[in-house]
Amino acid sequence: MNQSVDISWLSLGLGFLVLILPLIILWYYKTLLIKPMLIAFLRMFVQLFLVGIYLKYIFLWDHWWINTLWVLVMIIAAGFTITKRTELNLRLFLLPIIIGVTANAILNGLFIGLIILGFDNLLKAQYMIPIYGMLIGNSIGSMVVGLRTLYKGLAKDEERYRYAIMCGATQAEAIMPFVSESLKTAINPIIANTATIGLIWLPGMMTGQILAGSEPMTAIKYQIMIIVTIFVASVISLFFSILVSQKMAFDDFSRFNKLIFKANH
Repeated sequence: MNQSVDISWLSLGLGFLVLILPLIILWYYKTLLIKPMLIAFLRMFVQLFLVGIYLKYIFLWDHWWINTLWVLVMIIAAGFTITKRTELNLRLFLLPIIIGVTANAILNGLFIGLIILGFDNLLKAQYMIPIYGMLIGNSIGSMVVGLRTLYKGLAKDEERYRYAIMCGATQAEAIMPFVSESLKTAINPIIANTATIGLIWLPGMMTGQILAGSEPMTAIKYQIMIIVTIFVASVISLFFSILVSQKMAFDDFSRFNKLIFKANH
C-alpha cells in the first residue's frame, strides 16, 4: 500500500468551512445550538491537538504502567462525562458509573489479551491507547441513554414500581421492566448500526487504517474485533452501572429516591 497523504494545517483549517451550512440551518430555525456547537468543535480541536502532542511521547516511552495510567485517566474522565450528561447526582453516581466503565475495561481487556492480541501486545501503547479509547468512548453514549431512560422512567412512573412492590415483588423484580426498557433504548441503535456496517458505511477505524496505508483485509479484521468488543463494552458498562447504582437510587425500604437528580439536589 502507498504511504498515507498528510493533511496540511491550511487544508484542515479550510475544511472547517463546511460547518457554515449547518450553522445557517441551526441559526435560521432558532435551535439555540450554535454556541454549544462552536464550543464543541473548538474543544474537539484543542483536545485532539494536545492529544497528538502527548501521545507522541507516550508512544515513544511505551511503558505499560504509563499506558495503564492513561487508561485510568480515560475511565475517570468518562465517569464524569456520563454522570454529568445523565443529570444524576455526581456525588452519588460517579463511583458506580466508574465501576461500570472499569468492569468493561477489565473484561474486554481479558478477552482481547487472552484471545486476540496477547497481553504483551495489548500493553503496548500502539494497541492499548486507541483500543481502550474506542471501547470506553463508544460506551459513553449507550450508558447515558440507558441510565437516563432507567431513572427518568422510574421517576415518571413510580406508581408502577410501588404497585409491584406492594404486590410482593422484590426490588429487582419491580424494576426489571424499567431495566429492560433501558437496555432496549440504549442497545437497539448499536445493533442497527452493526447490521449496516460494510453495506452502508465504513467505520472510522477501518477507514483510518486504509488511509494510513494498511492492507484492507487487515483493517477489516481489526474492525470486526473492535465492533464486537464495542458492543460487549456498551452492554457490560451499562449493566454494571445499573447494578451498582441501584444502591444509591433506593433506600433500605426499597423506596425510590428522586433526589438522585441534580436538578432536585
